[in-house]
Amino acid sequence: MNIILKKNKVNELENLLDKLIEEGGASYAFLTDMAGNLICKNGESPVDTTTLAVLAAANFAATKEIARLIGEDEFSLLFHRGQKENIHFTKISPDILLIVLFKPYVSLGLLRLKVDSVKKDIGCLENKIYGCD
Repeated sequence: MNIILKKNKVNELENLLDKLIEEGGASYAFLTDMAGNLICKNGESPVDTTTLAVLAAANFAATKEIARLIGEDEFSLLFHRGQKENIHFTKISPDILLIVLFKPYVSLGLLRLKVDSVKKDIGCLENKIYGCD
């Protein structure tokens, strides 16, 4: 699927990611499609963003197959805890993932609440991402 982004829609999405970083304590957030193509980003990434987007999409795809094997349609979010960095993945729509990096001292509960809020703010993908008015 091809996504065409208008500048004002990208700005809106980046503002929502900025809100997540400020209110949720995240250090970096980005949106990617299921093929790993970066849509938009905000914050300070400790790694190569392009590689992270591709690997995150692949991770989500692999986990979808694990879910299928155990009788689930899919898992709607993933979380990995590290010593220096944590990562939270959530599916925004069938085609879009939100990936958030945050430090171990940040509350996962607070971050999840803020992710849910941003997910709602993104709203109708036809209006926010695909450029329909």
